[in-house]
Amino acid sequence: MANIPDPSIVYRQFDAAFARVAAYVILKNGELVAKVAIKRSASNLRASAFVHWIGVPLVCGTANGGGYDKDSAAVAAGARKILNPTTQIHGEWSDDWQAFVKAASLDGGKRWDDAVRDAGFTVIQAV
Repeated sequence: MANIPDPSIVYRQFDAAFARVAAYVILKNGELVAKVAIKRSASNLRASAFVHWIGVPLVCGTANGGGYDKDSAAVAAGARKILNPTTQIHGEWSDDWQAFVKAASLDGGKRWDDAVRDAGFTVIQAV
């Protein structure tokens, strides 16, 4: 019989590896359209958001400091850098791309994921 490790060890390893990381998949009508990964510094004073609208280059936005929602600010900074897929890849993505960028670019008020949901997308946290 195979040696099965203590499950608590694996959970502790997972928690240590992903303690300051959150990853999300963004769906529209059940189809994957974007991914967002957020990495926080050990001091929690910096957040980097990697925002990827499928079909165009990955972008990164950052936010520094304290006392506000750095995750949403970093996602907003990244979303504003996304290239227009109508000029890059797929014209039929224009409306969805614009709605995503508009919602994800909001900086202040709603959390980024709530704004994206309100724009008609499904946001699922994967990590």
